[in-house]
Amino acid sequence: MSECRVGKAIAAVAGLARGAKPSRREARREAIMQAATQLFVEKGYGATSLNDVVRLSGGSLSTLYDMFGNKAGLFQAIVTHRCEMMTGLFDHPDVHSRPVGEALTEHGTRLLSVLVADDTVAAMRTVIAEALQFPELAQVFYEAGPIQGRQRVAGYLAEQMRRGVLRTDDPVEAAADFCHLVIRDAQMNAIMGLPYPDTAAAITRQVGHAVEQFLRMYRADGAVQPAANLPGTAA
Repeated sequence: MSECRVGKAIAAVAGLARGAKPSRREARREAIMQAATQLFVEKGYGATSLNDVVRLSGGSLSTLYDMFGNKAGLFQAIVTHRCEMMTGLFDHPDVHSRPVGEALTEHGTRLLSVLVADDTVAAMRTVIAEALQFPELAQVFYEAGPIQGRQRVAGYLAEQMRRGVLRTDDPVEAAADFCHLVIRDAQMNAIMGLPYPDTAAAITRQVGHAVEQFLRMYRADGAVQPAANLPGTAA
């Protein structure tokens, strides 16, 4: 990440991604989701039609239906994809062998970078504005986003507890603690137009502090590295 404001979520985690080049179908899927995100933000969820999405993204309506089913399915895919951008670290087979502070720092950086990215914040404003008119919108967002994300973190923490790296506790509660420590009021401030960590340096500081505090609470041996010495943090 560069020393500049966090822009789009995809760019925000580009430096942390390890995935292979997407296939043609995956690239088409990504283009559709990007177009839909733009339109949902500009026009609102209710006022956006699937024809609008196809006109902006290219391709065909039949391809969109084949990939997403309907507009609700498209919105769910967008939220799920954002969640995967934040939790992709846990898909790697070596994640449990990495130092826990290092892994949590990388995940926390992904998490906060995506949540305060301009396009994520704009999408959140759309969800808040239209949730009463389209209650399924909020439900899909909650289940495909925060719930799924915390489950991934909880799975990782449960394995670290099993290995004796972290003290035995409720991994779901521990995941909630970690996410709260990382996010704090950053996303709400971004949504409301108040100051928030909008540079790589600010995100690094906030995540480093969160990881230090989390390990102070949950590390089995009680030994905590200073935040400045944790991987991915600034001195």
